[in-house]
Amino acid sequence: MRYPVVVHNIEYAGFGAIAPDLPHCHCYADTLEGTLQKMAETIFQRLEELRQAGQPMPQAGEVDNLKKNPAFVGGVWAIIDVETT
Repeated sequence: MRYPVVVHNIEYAGFGAIAPDLPHCHCYADTLEGTLQKMAETIFQRLEELRQAGQPMPQAGEVDNLKKNPAFVGGVWAIIDVETT
């Protein structure tokens, strides 16, 4: 599955990322590359938790629609592709 992720540069503190379509799915790292890698791991873990709980996998939203949320202004968007089984 491919999930949009918004990344914010936190001045003097690294980068924070959020997957808007997956509740409680966020992370932080010192570098942009590290944040994207950690976000892929976090998304995989969250999807695994949902699967084990018997809950459906949330559908990924459209980036253009997600960008309209004021909480994501100034963020950089990426798509994380996570293989699920």
